Amino acid sequence: MPSGQPAIEAIPFIRDRLADLERSPRDSVASGRRAALWRAQAVAARSDRTIEDLRRYCLEMLNRNRRLDEADSSYLGGYREGFQLVFGEVRRLESRSG
Repeated sequence: MPSGQPAIEAIPFIRDRLADLERSPRDSVASGRRAALWRAQAVAARSDRTIEDLRRYCLEMLNRNRRLDEADSSYLGGYREGFQLVFGEVRRLESRSG
Protein backbone atom coordinates (compact mmCIF):
# COMPACT_ATOMS: atom_id res chain seq x y z
CA MET A 1 0.00 0.00 0.00
CA PRO A 2 1.46 3.38 -0.94
CA SER A 3 2.10 5.97 1.71
CA GLY A 4 0.27 9.26 1.49
CA GLN A 5 -3.28 10.44 1.45
CA PRO A 6 -5.49 8.15 -0.67
CA ALA A 7 -6.82 9.64 -3.90
CA ILE A 8 -10.23 8.18 -3.16
CA GLU A 9 -10.77 11.19 -0.86
CA ALA A 10 -11.33 13.30 -3.99
CA ILE A 11 -14.20 11.14 -5.25
CA PRO A 12 -17.04 12.88 -3.33
CA PHE A 13 -15.97 16.21 -4.88
CA ILE A 14 -15.80 14.66 -8.36
CA ARG A 15 -19.21 13.01 -7.95
CA ASP A 16 -20.72 16.32 -6.83
CA ARG A 17 -19.33 18.07 -9.93
CA LEU A 18 -20.68 15.28 -12.15
CA ALA A 19 -24.10 15.68 -10.50
CA ASP A 20 -23.93 19.44 -11.15
CA LEU A 21 -23.28 18.71 -14.82
CA GLU A 22 -26.36 16.48 -15.00
CA ARG A 23 -28.45 19.53 -14.08
CA SER A 24 -26.73 21.84 -16.58
CA PRO A 25 -27.39 22.30 -20.30
CA ARG A 26 -25.86 19.66 -22.53
CA ASP A 27 -23.23 21.27 -24.70
CA SER A 28 -19.68 20.57 -25.82
CA VAL A 29 -18.13 22.40 -22.85
CA ALA A 30 -20.15 20.31 -20.38
CA SER A 31 -19.25 17.15 -22.34
CA GLY A 32 -15.56 18.00 -22.06
CA ARG A 33 -15.84 18.65 -18.32
CA ARG A 34 -17.74 15.39 -17.85
CA ALA A 35 -15.07 13.42 -19.73
CA ALA A 36 -12.28 14.91 -17.61
CA LEU A 37 -14.16 14.25 -14.38
CA TRP A 38 -14.84 10.63 -15.34
CA ARG A 39 -11.18 10.08 -16.16
CA ALA A 40 -10.03 11.69 -12.91
CA GLN A 41 -12.56 9.62 -10.97
CA ALA A 42 -11.24 6.42 -12.56
CA VAL A 43 -7.71 7.32 -11.47
CA ALA A 44 -8.84 8.29 -7.96
CA ALA A 45 -10.82 5.08 -7.52
CA ARG A 46 -7.76 2.84 -7.74
CA SER A 47 -6.75 1.73 -4.26
CA ASP A 48 -3.05 2.13 -5.04
CA ARG A 49 -3.37 5.83 -5.97
CA THR A 50 -2.57 8.75 -3.70
CA ILE A 51 -3.57 12.40 -3.87
CA GLU A 52 -0.05 13.04 -5.17
CA ASP A 53 -0.70 10.57 -8.02
CA LEU A 54 -3.96 12.32 -8.85
CA ARG A 55 -2.22 15.72 -8.77
CA ARG A 56 0.44 14.48 -11.20
CA TYR A 57 -2.23 13.00 -13.47
CA CYS A 58 -4.17 16.29 -13.57
CA LEU A 59 -1.01 18.26 -14.31
CA GLU A 60 -0.04 15.83 -17.07
CA MET A 61 -3.46 16.19 -18.67
CA LEU A 62 -3.39 19.99 -18.34
CA ASN A 63 0.12 20.26 -19.78
CA ARG A 64 -0.49 18.15 -22.86
CA ASN A 65 -0.10 20.10 -26.05
CA ARG A 66 -3.45 20.07 -27.77
CA ARG A 67 -4.35 21.60 -31.08
CA LEU A 68 -7.57 23.48 -30.81
CA ASP A 69 -9.51 23.74 -34.01
CA GLU A 70 -12.82 25.50 -34.44
CA ALA A 71 -14.92 22.37 -33.99
CA ASP A 72 -13.20 21.03 -30.88
CA SER A 73 -12.22 24.16 -28.98
CA SER A 74 -15.32 24.21 -26.74
CA TYR A 75 -15.04 20.53 -25.86
CA LEU A 76 -11.31 20.74 -25.14
CA GLY A 77 -11.83 23.91 -23.13
CA GLY A 78 -14.37 22.06 -20.99
CA TYR A 79 -11.98 19.12 -20.73
CA ARG A 80 -9.26 21.41 -19.35
CA GLU A 81 -11.77 23.05 -16.99
CA GLY A 82 -12.72 19.63 -15.61
CA PHE A 83 -9.11 18.82 -14.78
CA GLN A 84 -8.63 22.29 -13.32
CA LEU A 85 -11.56 21.65 -10.97
CA VAL A 86 -10.06 18.37 -9.79
CA PHE A 87 -6.61 19.93 -9.45
CA GLY A 88 -8.09 22.65 -7.24
CA GLU A 89 -9.68 20.02 -5.01
CA VAL A 90 -6.40 18.09 -4.84
CA ARG A 91 -4.63 21.25 -3.66
CA ARG A 92 -7.33 21.80 -1.03
CA LEU A 93 -6.96 18.22 0.21
CA GLU A 94 -3.16 18.56 0.29
CA SER A 95 -3.32 21.77 2.30
CA ARG A 96 -5.80 20.26 4.74
CA SER A 97 -3.52 17.34 5.50
CA GLY A 98 -0.21 19.19 5.41
